[in-house]
Amino acid sequence: MTSLPDLPPELYDCVLDCLSDDKPTLRRCALASRQWLPRVQHHLFRSIYIDWSNCYAFTRLLQSNPALGLHVATLEIEGAFGIFSMDRLHGATLDAWLRSIPPSFPPQLSNLTKLELALITIDAELVRRFFGRLSGISHLTLWACALTSFDVFVELFASFPDLKRLSIAFTQEWETGPRPIAAFPEGVILPRIEVVDMTSCCDNFKVLQWLVAQNLHTAIHTFSCSRVPWSSICVLRNVLGALAPTLRTLKVGFGDNGAMSDDFPSASSSWAQNALSPLAALTTVTLEIQTGRIAVVPFTLLLLVHLPVPALRTLTFAVKCGEYDSALGELWPRMAATTASVARATPLERVVVCAKEKSEDGVASGASFPYRGLPSFDFAEMESAVVAAFAAKGLEKMLTFVKKD
Repeated sequence: MTSLPDLPPELYDCVLDCLSDDKPTLRRCALASRQWLPRVQHHLFRSIYIDWSNCYAFTRLLQSNPALGLHVATLEIEGAFGIFSMDRLHGATLDAWLRSIPPSFPPQLSNLTKLELALITIDAELVRRFFGRLSGISHLTLWACALTSFDVFVELFASFPDLKRLSIAFTQEWETGPRPIAAFPEGVILPRIEVVDMTSCCDNFKVLQWLVAQNLHTAIHTFSCSRVPWSSICVLRNVLGALAPTLRTLKVGFGDNGAMSDDFPSASSSWAQNALSPLAALTTVTLEIQTGRIAVVPFTLLLLVHLPVPALRTLTFAVKCGEYDSALGELWPRMAATTASVARATPLERVVVCAKEKSEDGVASGASFPYRGLPSFDFAEMESAVVAAFAAKGLEKMLTFVKKD
């Protein structure tokens, strides 16, 4: 019996590339043929998730086969926290692993470009021992981490000369007693950040203000900030003014604390008296609208009215459908009226209303509370109401309604 001729390796690679997100199938392919193994390893090890349960196994794997580290492009490390003893035990296990990593480990991850850290306490020792030695990082994410001081963040930041994207969400207070930040060592090549994504009031502007003060903001073209307290509106104005020469894409969302009625008059008059610098390069604006936070919507629309965006082309309302509210009937006409006002002053070409419902587990995207079983959304009815509101203002031709899963 004659064997079939071998297929070109490029064809094998093409087939395996189509399976890049199907790890169970890729593992079976790795066992089926040695010819498939290199490409399979490329996909299996391209993105690695580490927590307390597999951290030591990953170290042993790289010790036995160092070449596998060359495939790793994304590394996500997640700790644990909470009131349960098991959470604390898991967090201690991961912390012990981080502090026991051998010096040979970071150089094995020479192609790593994306580092995502979640629920980890980061101090200077961890930066110098491990994180700061991953010098090829271009995208850094800190999610609900606790940094022992702002100096630790500065040292971590300065360790990544190729850093282009910085994402910080729900990071705990940087330090209880703010003090002067240490200067950069002489000769350090500092990154030129291009994309900044901030979530929660405690970290929205601490980092941004520092970047501006250090003149490290001059390449930022995309800025996103969520859960901004209305009391920080003047700080937001100053930050946007500093980013104005290069900023092309902006996304803003206000937090619950923006809905305090006593806050509105004083903050809004202060905002009106101190106009924003023209955002001449800004072409795309996204505003977060949460149906469970109707009281915040006037603040969001007020911001839109006062944004000087002479080059605006695309306006998106990212609507997160949390809880049903009878006031929704008034929301769409208000959005349409504000948009019409903006369209008269800008070359606006496209308006997108992007609606996203709760996830299957009952928690809305970005929410920290369980679903309470209130009436769900009829998205067909919602689309009809949105289209009618915008058509009444003559904007139906530029409107696109999108339901996002």
